[in-house]
Amino acid sequence: MGDQVMASPNNAPSSINSKKVLAVEGKDEKNFFNALLKHMNITGIDIREVGGKTQFPDKLPALVKASGFFLADGSSFVTHLAVIRDKDEGNAFKSIVNIVKKTGLIPPTKHSEFSNGKPKVGIFIMPGEAIDGTALEDLCLKTVENHKAMACVNKYASCILALELVPKNIPKAKVQVFKAQAFLAAQPVIVDSVGLGAQKKYWDFESPALNELKSFLAKLK
Repeated sequence: MGDQVMASPNNAPSSINSKKVLAVEGKDEKNFFNALLKHMNITGIDIREVGGKTQFPDKLPALVKASGFFLADGSSFVTHLAVIRDKDEGNAFKSIVNIVKKTGLIPPTKHSEFSNGKPKVGIFIMPGEAIDGTALEDLCLKTVENHKAMACVNKYASCILALELVPKNIPKAKVQVFKAQAFLAAQPVIVDSVGLGAQKKYWDFESPALNELKSFLAKLK
């Protein structure tokens, strides 16, 4: 089952052919989870990118209405719907719960768990409750915190942030994004995103930092 990209706002999402669907923010996340699921030997997951966290209110309901999600008799063809987004600011979990409720589906009561509805709906907010941070980059960096290159990355970041004119692309809230890019630049073959880095196996998929996320994804087996 190939990964799917949700259509533009003016078009309906492509038909669903898998019983298990994973909705993520964008292409970077799709590449990351495609690599992680492969590492975990989990197959048959239809990965859908919504186009950014601000698109969930429109794109998630559209996904639920997509052809193939429900059968002709009204029952759900999809058995599991997992939603993963970055924490960023505000209550991200509650935000997704409210969107799920508006679709008529039953949301989970707790983070990283699935509801008992049909389909079962699960929500995971990156980087997870056990990891400090607000995004995928925080989790990726945690997996390689003991990598030799990270000493160089941290020194470089400190040096850059101490400049009188700090580059506009690395405000305080984006330091981890900058560090992730610096780490990727230190690898044998340079790639420009954490998702492609995952496909190159630059992030440590055996790190304990991923245990919470992997436990959530394992429920899709």
